[in-house]
Amino acid sequence: MALSQVINVISTNNTKPTWSRQAILTWCNKCLNSDIQKIEDLCTGAAYCCLLDILFPDSVNLRKVKFISNQEIDYINNLIMLQQCFTKLKINKSIPIYKLVKGKFQDNYEFAIWFRLFYDANFTKMPDGYNATEKRNNQPLTKEQAQKIRRSRTATTLTPKLSVRRRSRTHEPTIEEPVLAIARGANRPHI
Repeated sequence: MALSQVINVISTNNTKPTWSRQAILTWCNKCLNSDIQKIEDLCTGAAYCCLLDILFPDSVNLRKVKFISNQEIDYINNLIMLQQCFTKLKINKSIPIYKLVKGKFQDNYEFAIWFRLFYDANFTKMPDGYNATEKRNNQPLTKEQAQKIRRSRTATTLTPKLSVRRRSRTHEPTIEEPVLAIARGANRPHI
């Protein structure tokens, strides 16, 4: 789709269709081959980046999207990247970044409804051979899935290696032993 063909949508309380949260989640999960359970999980911005990539292939550099994170700063970066893509594509929508990253239902639900309107207005067909999971390098889209992955990674990297140090029969003093001996008064240097 060429930039001149972007259809901007305006959403007001009187004009927008109302989708239930379940309808929004079903739509997201179908499009992205994911398992998003809560509207609040959209606060990461990752799902929106992937959805925009479906509409306008390669408009978002998905390698720069932070999928595995629970930090607001990463969500902010994802949404800033999305806003930059909106500007480049001439999409007339200001993303309420600092409201969305808080993860509150109402803010994320309202933006999800707008995004669904925008998606429906601009979607013609799925790009040939498009695989949403492969496109995001099999990264998760929910905070819970990201936390599980992070926990499993840190569990494997932080597992302590136990090693038993045995003293040899001939004990060699460590650096600390002379210092301790001086502190106890032994081997005081003569002045």
